[in-house]
Amino acid sequence: MEIEVDVHTVHPSSTDSQLAKSAIASGPFDSWGTPEATPTRTIIRETHSIESTTTIKDEKEERKKVHFFRSESIEHFKLETRITDYETELKDLYDDDDDDESVETYEIKPEKPVKKVQLVETLQFDPPSPMQWKKFKGFKLLPFFDPSKTIDSQSKSYIAWLLLVTFCYSYNAWCIALRASFPYQTPANLAWWMTADYFCDAIYLLDVMFFKPRKMYLHEGFMVKDTVETKKNYQKKLQYKFDVLSLLPLDILYLYFGTEMVILRLPRLLKLQTFWEFHRAMDRVLHCPYVVRVGKTLFYIFYLIHLNACAYYLMSSYIGLGSDGWVYDNRGNAYIRCFYFATKTATSIGKNPKPEKPAEYLFMTAAWLMGVFVFALLIGQIRDIIATATKVRTEYRMSVDACSWYLRKLNLPLSVQRRIACWFNFTWNQQRCFDESRILNLLPYNMKRDVALYVHMSILSQVQLFRDCSSSLLRDLVLQLKPVSYLPGDVVVRRGDVGHHMYIVKSGECLVMSADEKEVVAFLKTGSVFGEISLLGIEGLRRRTATVRSRGYSTLFVLSRDDLDSALEYHKEAAQILRLRADQIIRENAARQATQAEPPAGRRRRRLAAHARLQKTYTVFMSVAEPDLPRDLFPDE
Repeated sequence: MEIEVDVHTVHPSSTDSQLAKSAIASGPFDSWGTPEATPTRTIIRETHSIESTTTIKDEKEERKKVHFFRSESIEHFKLETRITDYETELKDLYDDDDDDESVETYEIKPEKPVKKVQLVETLQFDPPSPMQWKKFKGFKLLPFFDPSKTIDSQSKSYIAWLLLVTFCYSYNAWCIALRASFPYQTPANLAWWMTADYFCDAIYLLDVMFFKPRKMYLHEGFMVKDTVETKKNYQKKLQYKFDVLSLLPLDILYLYFGTEMVILRLPRLLKLQTFWEFHRAMDRVLHCPYVVRVGKTLFYIFYLIHLNACAYYLMSSYIGLGSDGWVYDNRGNAYIRCFYFATKTATSIGKNPKPEKPAEYLFMTAAWLMGVFVFALLIGQIRDIIATATKVRTEYRMSVDACSWYLRKLNLPLSVQRRIACWFNFTWNQQRCFDESRILNLLPYNMKRDVALYVHMSILSQVQLFRDCSSSLLRDLVLQLKPVSYLPGDVVVRRGDVGHHMYIVKSGECLVMSADEKEVVAFLKTGSVFGEISLLGIEGLRRRTATVRSRGYSTLFVLSRDDLDSALEYHKEAAQILRLRADQIIRENAARQATQAEPPAGRRRRRLAAHARLQKTYTVFMSVAEPDLPRDLFPDE
């Protein structure tokens, strides 16, 4: 094969003397790549190895011939050149007056093959930070504690950390008011209180400096996993400012006011957003989020009662303990008795002591107003939470009551009413709803399809009619399956009726009855399918050939003909495949029915003929391979 290659050499702009040597034709141009700076093209021809058509006199220069190799072998060679300051490509020097022409070429030398490294495809994430702590004093760090890695806000490790921070916040919220009002902090237990305080401060500090700056966030549809960007994002938030203010070192003023001034730790309560973040995270991950919502509301209620109890003790201490009938009489456990008084006042129940001084009247007025507005709001929230948790069951009860009232109004037999009540009970226990489509319609199409694929795809793929269909058609059909519950003895399809649906047994068991409906022909268990031929609307095959009853409580998936037609509208090739597959199933069913309808004598003759043919083949084979072995394959026959 002859290969023709055009070599076009391009020179940078040069002086006139250089152009006179290199350019054959001159023109008015004087720049890079101009006609006067570019020599004429030389055509090189060669059959196996291509070499220049320029005559080379010196036999010793044969090693400088330029060879071109196949693409798969060129990777083992390297072009070695010496690049000057201004010359970056091949030079060709032509001299028309001389018979001798010199060609400056470059030698291509073989290079040792490079060891190939297998590439592994990985997800395209942001490159990791250069700081990577793999081990710390011999211990391998978990990714959650590695400062070079970001933290997923949905991970269990981060939620556990939020639980610890929330515990520290709750300690500060309850104990600061308790120690500032009641005389529970003494020189004997001061060290324990200080240890707990500064342990919580250390947790606050680690949260601000080590964990919160590494939390991933969503930006323009992508999760940002760069630690530098996550830190900047955290510092822009209002939460960062409150977290820094919560760590104000006002404890240093203990040197002036003394350790009894616990109120100096009041800025620790500014870390309220972490408390809310923890409850939002628990609301997302728990199976029953209503427990978290009720617990948070109860926390608010008891904390307000706690503050009211602390204020009552301070008011009693200011007026004088036991000085009149309204103040605390300094008997028994101070906190328990004050908490009891605050509970009765906030809820407006029980007989409260009558105030005697103006300050006492003002305190009781404020406590009652707080109980009327704040506690009424919080208790109303608990009612709404419980109502939301039981909303579905309430709707079920209302549906059952309405249906029972209607049936009694029609004077239907008690047996029918009991069967309908059993159907309601079974459907509720199986599905916890009566209309799955109403719930799934709240989701976008792709999520709704994912849910349906997870629930129904394994069953739909077992249908013989759809075995050769594309996965796209099955994904469209899986959204059309509807669950239907049947009671013991219910007729699913009846012989002779026109079929409009296909049925797939999800749970339970169905019975295929004989023509007189006195004998059971077959049992249909989980995954069994019947009525699929009627979906295609083949003339003469639309009527049911047998009666199918539910043996016990069973749940079936139903696919209607209209839903199949709407899906096949966009799958024309699948419609032809389904028709061919249906014809094959019809022939197989017809052959099976003909075999079952054949008299016993005819079936025995046909079986004996088949055995005879097999015995003959077996005898010939054994006479050649093992002459000593018995040659009767069917001795009983």
